[in-house]
Amino acid sequence: MWKKLLAILLVLLAVFSISKVGYTASVNNKSRYQVITPEKDYSATKKKTVLISGKAPQGTEIIIEVYNAIDLTGKNYSLTRLPKDEDYVLVSSKTIKSGAAGFGEEIELILGVNKIVVKFNVNGVPSVEKIFYYYEVERAVEALKNPSILYSTN
Repeated sequence: MWKKLLAILLVLLAVFSISKVGYTASVNNKSRYQVITPEKDYSATKKKTVLISGKAPQGTEIIIEVYNAIDLTGKNYSLTRLPKDEDYVLVSSKTIKSGAAGFGEEIELILGVNKIVVKFNVNGVPSVEKIFYYYEVERAVEALKNPSILYSTN
C-alpha cells in the first residue's frame, strides 16, 4: 500500500515540478494602439460632432489634431476631391490620456473637409488619419437643385 501511495506521489510531484515553457506571441503595436470609432477612413456626416475612440495602454498620451481645408480656391473639395496636405489648416489640438477602457473624445467639425489625426505619443506607433466631410442638409439640397455649385470649371 505504501509503495502505491509513494509511486502516486512521485508521479504527481514529477508532473507538477516540470516547468512549463510558455511562448507568447509578439505583442504587435498595431493591436495595442488602435482607433476603433469611426471604422471608416473616409465618411460624410451631417452631424456637427464625431466621436473618436480607441484603445491604448492605460496612461498613454494621445494627441488629437483637427485640420480643415477652407475652400478659397473654388475647387469644391469633397470626399472624391480631397485637398492637398498643404491646403489643410490646424484648427484644434487636444491631448488626452488613455484610461483602463481606452480613450474617447468628441470632436467638433467645421463645414467642409475635416482631417482628424490621432497621434499616440509612443515611438514606432504610426498616427491614424480619418477624413470627414461635414455638410449641412440645406446646402446639400441647394447643390442638388443647382449643379453648377457642385462642379466648377476651374
